[in-house]
Amino acid sequence: MSARIVVKNLPKDITKEKLVAHIQKNCPSSEITDCNLKFTREGVFRKFAFVGFSAAEQAAAAVKNCNGTFIRTTKIQVDIAVDIGNSKAKAWSKYSIKNQKQGSAPSNKPAQEQVNSSVNESKEETKPSKPGYVLKIKGLSGFYTEKTIQDFFKPIKLKSIRIPRNAQKKPIGVAFVEFGAEKEQEQAMGRNKNFINNKKIFLKKSTEEVAPEKKVVAPPPWELKAKESGVQEVESIAESGRLFVRNLWFGVTEDELEEVFKKYGPLAEIDLPVDSLTKKVKGFAHIVFVFPEHALKAYTELDYTSLHGRLMHILPGRDLEAEAESNEKSSYKKKKESQQKSKNPNTHTWNTLFLGANAVADSMAKKYNTDKSQILDDELGGSVGVRLALGETQIVSETRDFLISNGVALDSFSQAAGERSKSVILVKNLPSTVTVEDLKEVFGKHGTLNRVLIPPSGITSIVEYLEPSEARQAFMKLNFAKFHSIPLYLEWAPMGVFVKPAASVKVEPKQEIDEETGKEADQETPVQVKMEDVKEEGENSEDEVEEDATIFVKNLNFSTTDETLLEHFQKIGNISSATVSKKKDPKKPGELLSMGYGFVQFVKKAAAKEALKTLQNSVLEGHNLELKMSNRTVKQVKGRKKQGESQQKSTKILVRNIPFEAKKKEVEELFKVFGELKFVRLPKKLGGTGPHRGFAFVDFVSKQDAKRAFNALCHSTHLYGRRLVLEWAEVEESLDDLRRKTAQHFSDDGPKKKVTKASLMNELDL
Repeated sequence: MSARIVVKNLPKDITKEKLVAHIQKNCPSSEITDCNLKFTREGVFRKFAFVGFSAAEQAAAAVKNCNGTFIRTTKIQVDIAVDIGNSKAKAWSKYSIKNQKQGSAPSNKPAQEQVNSSVNESKEETKPSKPGYVLKIKGLSGFYTEKTIQDFFKPIKLKSIRIPRNAQKKPIGVAFVEFGAEKEQEQAMGRNKNFINNKKIFLKKSTEEVAPEKKVVAPPPWELKAKESGVQEVESIAESGRLFVRNLWFGVTEDELEEVFKKYGPLAEIDLPVDSLTKKVKGFAHIVFVFPEHALKAYTELDYTSLHGRLMHILPGRDLEAEAESNEKSSYKKKKESQQKSKNPNTHTWNTLFLGANAVADSMAKKYNTDKSQILDDELGGSVGVRLALGETQIVSETRDFLISNGVALDSFSQAAGERSKSVILVKNLPSTVTVEDLKEVFGKHGTLNRVLIPPSGITSIVEYLEPSEARQAFMKLNFAKFHSIPLYLEWAPMGVFVKPAASVKVEPKQEIDEETGKEADQETPVQVKMEDVKEEGENSEDEVEEDATIFVKNLNFSTTDETLLEHFQKIGNISSATVSKKKDPKKPGELLSMGYGFVQFVKKAAAKEALKTLQNSVLEGHNLELKMSNRTVKQVKGRKKQGESQQKSTKILVRNIPFEAKKKEVEELFKVFGELKFVRLPKKLGGTGPHRGFAFVDFVSKQDAKRAFNALCHSTHLYGRRLVLEWAEVEESLDDLRRKTAQHFSDDGPKKKVTKASLMNELDL
C-alpha cells in the first residue's frame, strides 16, 4: 500500500502549513514527509494536494481520520494516492489531458507524469491507415531505437517507423518501415543483408500496417521533449550504471536505500550526502550498480515510485570527479595517484597490524631515546633482521593491549570475508611522531569525527565518523594522499570493530604499567615482549568430538534453518554443529538456497545412535525426517582461520614462510628470547645441498615456553619483510617410544605370526 494520500476539494486559499496542521491535528502520531499543492502552468490552484507519510500505516490512518472532515466550511475528501503510471488511475480533474484538448488550461505535472497520464487518461479515436509501401526488418538485436533505423536508411526519407514490443515492453527484433513512394521502397531493398549493431538484418516487403492514423494534431512540444530525453537517459544509464535519485525524504538512511535498490542487482556504491551543519540528508543520493543492465531495470521500475511518501525522481548519474580530472592536465604522479584512488574502495589488501621496517625502526628509536642508525647498526652484534622482528613483536603486543583496553574487538579483524563498516576507517603507514590532533586536523575537514584512536607507537590509527557519507568522502580524498611526506594507506574497518561506545573510549595513550610490580615500565631495558597468560594443554574444557557421531538428515523443509535443526536435535545430547547444506541462488546473487538435507554432529557417538533411534521419521516443519549415520565430519568455517585457533599439541612449533636469506642462527636468536630450546631444524632439499625449504621446526624444553613464543609471534611478526606463519607441529614418536615398540614386537608377549597350513606341514616334516 502507498504511503501517499490525495486530498481533494480543498479551499482556494489553503497553504501547505494549514493543510499539514489540519492533518496533524487529526493524526498526532503521524510523520509527514511531503506536501505538494497542485497548480496549473498559469498558477491556478487545482484544489487538490498530495501528502506523503513515512509509513503506509500512517497514510491509512490519515484516510480514516481525515476523510470527510472540514477545513473551515469546506468538506475535504481523502484517499490513498495511486502511483504514476498505474492502470487503475482515473482522470477526475477538469485539468486532465483529456480536458486540455477541449480547450482547458494545461496541467503543471512533470513531463514524465504527463506522459503517463496521457496514456492512462486519454482514449484517442483511431482508424486504420491505408496500405502503403512497407518493409519488414528482421534480425535486429542489441539496443536500437527509431533513430537507429532512420540512420540506417539515410538519405532515404521514411514516412513512419514501428517497433513491436512484448508484454515486458522489450523489442522483439522486428521493425516495420513505411515509405512515401514505391521508388524509395525499391531503393531501400538494396540494403538487404546489411548490418545494424554488428548483426546482419533481412528486409522483406510487407502488407502489414505500420501505425494507425490519429485524428489528433501533433503531440505537444513537452511530450516530444520528454520522449527524446528519455532515450538519452536510457543510453546514459546503460553505459555507466549510475543513478541520481532526488526528492528523497530527509530522514531516509543508506540502509533503506540499499534495501530498495539491491533487489535489482549487486550495488557498487551508495552515496547519501549529508549537510555538514545540520547533519541531515540533503534529499538526493548517488547509486552505482555493478552491472549497468541492473541500473537500467531499477530506473525503469522505480522512477516516480513512492518511498516514505515522496515520489523518487531518478536521473542518469555522472562521475563528477572523473570528469573534472579528465579535463585537467596533470603530471604523471597525479595521474598515477588518481589511478590508485579509482580502485574499489571496498578492497582491503593490508594486514591490520602490519608495520614496515622503517616504521619499526623509527618507533624503537623514539621509545628508547636513541638514534635510528644505532638500531640498524650491524656492528652491535646479533642480526638486524631479528632485532627488527623482536621490536615489531613488542610494538604489536602494545598495540593489541591498547586497542583492547579502548573497546576494540580484535577478533573482528580475522574475518577477511566479513562485511565492512561504512563509518570506521583504518589509517596505516603513519609516522611514529603523529598525534591525535594531527589526524583530527586532517580528517576533520571532511566531516564530524566520533573518535580517533592512536596506539602508543603510532603507525596505525582508527578513525570513526558520525556520518557514513562523510567517511566515504574522506576515504576517497585521503587514500594515498601525502601526509608528512609519506602516503596514507586507508582501509575500511570490519563491522563490529568497537564493543564500547565512544563516550567510554580514551584517546590519550596510558603510561604502561608492569603487571607484576605495579610500577611504570622501565624505558631503558632491552627489547622485551609482553606475554599473554599461558594455559596448559589440559586446561581446555571443551569436549572432543568422537568419531562416527554425525547424522545425515534428509527430507528437510527448504525453509528450515541451522537454528531450527539444532533446536530439534539438541534434546538428545550435546551437539557440536548442525548445518543445512546450501547452494548459491542463481536468481538472487549473494543469497543461498537450502538443498533439502543437512548434517548434525554430536559430541558423543552414543548420542548420535540415540537420535537415530528416537527421531527417525520425526516431523520438523511439516516434513518427516529421514536419518542415517554419516562418516562425514562437519567443520564450521567462520571467515579466515587465525593462527592461534589450533590447540597446543606439543613443545614443537612449525614456522612457515621463512625468507630464504635467513639463517638457522637467526631463527634460534629470534625464538630463544622466549625460553630454552631443544633444537631448531631447517629442512633442506634432498641431498642436503642448497638453501633451506622455507620452513623450520622449533622445539622448546617446556610447553609453557613454547606457548609464550607462539602467542607473541603469531600475530604479525616479519623477518626480512616476510610474515612468519606459526602452527603447532604434530606429535612425533620419540626414540624411547620406537625402542619400546621394537622390543614389544620381538618379545614373547608380542603379537604372534599367523600360522598357515604350509608352515605347519614344514615343521612336522622336520
